Amino acid sequence: RVILRRLLLSNDMKPNENLFQFFAGQSIDKFDQFDARYLSNLAYAYALIDYVPEFDDGSDLFDHIAMKAVDIIAEFNAQDMSNITWAYATVKKPHPVLFEAMGDQVVAREHLEEFDPQALSNIVWAYATSGVPHPSLFEKVANYIVESKSLDRFKPQTVANTVWAYATAQVSHPKLFQKVADAAIQREREFSNSQHVANLLWANAAMGIVDKQLFLSFVPTAAKLINTYNNQGLANIAWAYAVAGVDAPTLFNAHFINKCVAKEDGFE
Repeated sequence: RVILRRLLLSNDMKPNENLFQFFAGQSIDKFDQFDARYLSNLAYAYALIDYVPEFDDGSDLFDHIAMKAVDIIAEFNAQDMSNITWAYATVKKPHPVLFEAMGDQVVAREHLEEFDPQALSNIVWAYATSGVPHPSLFEKVANYIVESKSLDRFKPQTVANTVWAYATAQVSHPKLFQKVADAAIQREREFSNSQHVANLLWANAAMGIVDKQLFLSFVPTAAKLINTYNNQGLANIAWAYAVAGVDAPTLFNAHFINKCVAKEDGFE
């Protein structure tokens, strides 16, 4: 394990770029042997280390992966589509042709049962983060979630990231937000991550969907997590409750103000 770590990582514990550059060059030379799973895993791996190898002709690894992926688009299963779109969004490499093709593949599915909740959330998150529109994709995913008997399989992070994606992409789907709000209220105690809470409430406020019961239900949880919010989280929580017009004195108290004051240098 130590030998492998020294091989893959430089002295500052960052990826050994020379080695990963070599891997990238060797990979594209063998793309004719790559199927959808290999391509999605390759993109996912480089996204995890946040490295996009560039080549002498001005192209990069993700350009080549996209071209190959579009050629074999029908081979991608649910997890492959989730992984590859997440990877491109993570390295900030929006590729409209690839994203259009991937979105069309999701929409063409008769149903979305093969997609687990995390995969669906990752896909819409990727499109929203990349700023690549695909209205029919968002409609398909939203309708599937709304028509689901329950959201018990959706973890708090998945629920929050899904509505965050719709709000960020400015895709309105009131029935989706209502379905998510009802599930979140019932499972409010499961939300133990401040970012998930902030994303959930911000998304509703950003879309002008004010479910008073949702905001009131999350006051105790939002207050309990006050020490774990980053600057953006504090700002989003305050803004969301202000837009919703929900009075929450047990949340916005002296402790909240002190946390903001302590972080004032980090606010833009």
